[in-house]
Amino acid sequence: MTVAVLQAGSWGTTLATILARDGGKQVTLWTRDPRQADEIATRRENRRYLPGIRIPDAVDVTNDLSRALAATDLIVAMPAHGVRAFRDRIGASLRPDHRILSATKGLAPDDGTRMSVLWSEAVGPARIAVLSGPNISREIAAGLPSPTVVASVDPATAQHFQDIVATPMFRAYTNDDVVGVELCGALKNIVALGAGAIDGMGYGDNAKAGFMTRGLAEIVRFAFAQGASPLTAAGLAGFGDLIATCTSKHSRNRLVGEMLARGSTLEQVRERLGGQVAEGIGTAEATYVAAQRMGIAMPVTEQTYHVLFSGKPIREAMRDLMERERGAEVSGPLAEVARLMAQLASARRDEEAREATTRS
Repeated sequence: MTVAVLQAGSWGTTLATILARDGGKQVTLWTRDPRQADEIATRRENRRYLPGIRIPDAVDVTNDLSRALAATDLIVAMPAHGVRAFRDRIGASLRPDHRILSATKGLAPDDGTRMSVLWSEAVGPARIAVLSGPNISREIAAGLPSPTVVASVDPATAQHFQDIVATPMFRAYTNDDVVGVELCGALKNIVALGAGAIDGMGYGDNAKAGFMTRGLAEIVRFAFAQGASPLTAAGLAGFGDLIATCTSKHSRNRLVGEMLARGSTLEQVRERLGGQVAEGIGTAEATYVAAQRMGIAMPVTEQTYHVLFSGKPIREAMRDLMERERGAEVSGPLAEVARLMAQLASARRDEEAREATTRS
């Protein structure tokens, strides 16, 4: 089985490495930069994005796009802002047998479109899956245990990619809630920016835990409004990914928030990232615009947007969050889930009581 990974950033290189090294697959790793392709192929290491990790000989590194597209299964691991243009570039070359796994955790910056929607316009939704979860690339590349989620509207496609990406240390689960899995994976990056800012300001563990929890509630509201299941947020793509991204020392989004809190400008932050992308920046802008259009209350996203793009001081943004009108903790879709779970528990108790009566 030949799988093509497009392109050779830290996440794409990680996926190509573990699929070849631990999954025994023939992998083509594509990069648009011919010099990067030559360097990785020669050194068997991506020094810019994943230094210290050896890339197996079974990974064919190339900048020849037609060679990569010869594979039937394509894993797209590129920043969200470039996906639409890339899709248009390869659209005429996509075949009816192509299946695409989107490993991009972000939204189109211009209109907030999910990545699976962009790819569905090219090959149809049944041949698309998305990959998300608590997936810190450096840890996975090092062979540390990690879970992930593969979501598709077509169960066969989800299982197909589950079989492709799963390795002894990379455990893959399937899910049919593409909207929920994808939005959780994108929006948790917004929360991670704020979590990093809390670290940088020295606001403490209580503030960070509260911010993460309220951020998750905000993700649920936004995803539920677009048809997602609120329960997805309680799983690996939601709660799991949120914890990893908000707390890991390897998280770029958390680092960006911390740097901003310590006085760096957004331009200085981008320079320090050295070409790597913190998806939370673009996602905050796209989500803020979408939430305003849809009339969804998203105070965390709103304050993050103003810090990033309006120059609002972080201390002022935090104060505004703390001084918002007080309300119930569980409301909206979360309250609906709680109500349904209570009904299920009550029904189960009634059933057990009837069974006990029958036995007696």
